[in-house]
Amino acid sequence: MLKITDVKIYPFDTSSIGGRIRAIADITIEDTFVIKGIKLVQNRYGGYFIDFPKKSTSQGKFIDIIEPLDKRFTESVRRAIVDKYKEVMNLE
Repeated sequence: MLKITDVKIYPFDTSSIGGRIRAIADITIEDTFVIKGIKLVQNRYGGYFIDFPKKSTSQGKFIDIIEPLDKRFTESVRRAIVDKYKEVMNLE
């Protein structure tokens, strides 16, 4: 399993306009690879999920730029981002 060595959180709360994005995150993997622009989204029940970066096509569709193939890795990224977000925002 790849190790997440750094997480940076940029609070970006869109709730005032009806959105559910709470932050944007950048993660560093094994001090070698950075993924920027991961959205932290709060679901309607108060839980959190992540949305990896996407790009727009000329037809206006959005396609994934990053697509993890291992659900355990995705969950470890989600957990690292949520934990850092709660730490930065002084939650729990």
